Amino acid sequence: MTTEKLPTDVRREQIVASALQVMGENPDKHLHIKDIAQRVGLAPSALYRHFRSRDAIMSAILELIRTKLYSNIETVRQASEDAETRLRELLERHIRVIRSEHGIPRMIFSDELWGQKQEKRQKMFRIITGYLAEIVDIVREGQAKGEIRQDVNPMAAARMFFGIVQPAALLWHMSEGRFDIDEHLAIAWPFFWQTIKS
Repeated sequence: MTTEKLPTDVRREQIVASALQVMGENPDKHLHIKDIAQRVGLAPSALYRHFRSRDAIMSAILELIRTKLYSNIETVRQASEDAETRLRELLERHIRVIRSEHGIPRMIFSDELWGQKQEKRQKMFRIITGYLAEIVDIVREGQAKGEIRQDVNPMAAARMFFGIVQPAALLWHMSEGRFDIDEHLAIAWPFFWQTIKS
């Protein structure tokens, strides 16, 4: 099998993207090196020059998830000053990540992929708790500006916000994309905002 020689960082990005595609499309939920290599156009032995193992690829996927989540936070912070716009845009961006990367929900909800890898679960937990801390900051800033009620607990609000996404992601994943996320957001977002706004 021959393919164009690319810089290592570009090839690594291709491998991670391909692994997510394989996870998103593979109904048996197993992630095989040969499937990823075939998708990229490499021999499996060539793939090992970029990642030592399947676990190394999964670690890189976790890093990609972290990058996407925190990039979304930074983008909404720069785009708007008010809490409502920031939170609404962040919610929409989070849903877009789930839709565009079908493998992410499968990875998060799959015991077959995680196995007994406690360190991977802990890394995902740290990513999510860091993301929640960023949402807490947005809520606190909204409270300081009088946009969000002072009696709202910022962490509770952040967890409620995250709770809009996770059940939708699970239902969307379990229904293989048939669950209507747009309808869910149209119902859940106004309820959430009415609950916390000043």
